[in-house]
Amino acid sequence: MKNRVFFILSIICISCNNQSSQNTEALKDSAKKVITNDPISTIRTTINPKPVASFSKKIPDELNDWKFAVNIYETKETFHYLLKMQYMELRATDTLKIPNFGIAPKIEIHEGTDPYSCIIGFLDKENSFKAYKMVIAKDDRLKVTVLHHYAVETYKAN
Repeated sequence: MKNRVFFILSIICISCNNQSSQNTEALKDSAKKVITNDPISTIRTTINPKPVASFSKKIPDELNDWKFAVNIYETKETFHYLLKMQYMELRATDTLKIPNFGIAPKIEIHEGTDPYSCIIGFLDKENSFKAYKMVIAKDDRLKVTVLHHYAVETYKAN
């Protein structure tokens, strides 16, 4: 009888010890995993040829059909855009790089404070407009100014 009790206690101890080591391994495995949003592809499968955001304001002139205009176009890279600007007969291009917040980028253009200006930005996760660049036409020149810098960092648990 003593041998039987000892045998049963031995089995229980071994089982508990195995279960404990399995739990420890499961904890180690789960500690290595970092849960993030579904990643957004950095390459577009299809590029929309139409502007994703536009701004236009007519320039009063009796002889010409002039305007101040800004159009933003998709590129092959999901978070990079082509910025095309026009003021009267001046035309220029620039780039726009949006940070990857783990959501599809949403570009917007708002009217600026100067007569021929606009603010280019994007919506964050809370749909809040983040001003990024300003385009202004002044003294027969087009100028692009960076208003704010944005960056995204990823932290991993050790």
